[in-house]
Amino acid sequence: MNLYNTTRVTTESHSYAITADCAIFGFSDDALRVLIVRRAVAPFAGHWCLPGGAMSDDETLEQTASRLLRELVNVEGIPIRQVGTYSSPKRHPVRRVVTTCFYALVRPEDHTPNAQKYLDDARWCKLDEVPQLGYDHSQLLADAYQALQQELQQSPLAFQLLPNTFTLKEAQEVYEAIIGEDLDRRNFRRKILAYDFLINTEEKKAGVKGGPELYRVDDTKLENHL
Repeated sequence: MNLYNTTRVTTESHSYAITADCAIFGFSDDALRVLIVRRAVAPFAGHWCLPGGAMSDDETLEQTASRLLRELVNVEGIPIRQVGTYSSPKRHPVRRVVTTCFYALVRPEDHTPNAQKYLDDARWCKLDEVPQLGYDHSQLLADAYQALQQELQQSPLAFQLLPNTFTLKEAQEVYEAIIGEDLDRRNFRRKILAYDFLINTEEKKAGVKGGPELYRVDDTKLENHL
């Protein structure tokens, strides 16, 4: 056996498909949601999955993920972050496929999915209501959610989900829903009020007892923290 030829890339190397899969999270109606799609063709016809597909010869994986979101579900213009690479020999029933998973956090109301090509449905599903996904996508989703939670512990990414004006209580509720745990009110407020992108509008929220103050985000300054 020629070990030299098995440890470097040559014209005789095995040909594996390389794909990108995307866990796109959103927050609406007081719940964290994820964009899932239903396959209309084999393998896993009728099963829900994460949107994804094969990388073209002239693309990076990041470009592949962005293209697939645009072509498959009409979602575009969103920044994505890498979760990890999955290379189990048996993860795809047709051939050897190595995939890289990405995740993003968006406002669902800004991105209405529309299933295209080999898909027959696409929807924003509550995270705690997601069915068993095809392939190994349930594992990909679990890992992506964990990566999102870890990022929110260190960055103000969730402020991208808030409306134009919001109360501190509403900001905390979004964080708690995504992280999945209650946060100390005093510590949370002390931390976020230290951010330079948080602007007090000097207005009160109408129709709420006590008239809590409304805040807004300076998007340019927020980008410096992401």
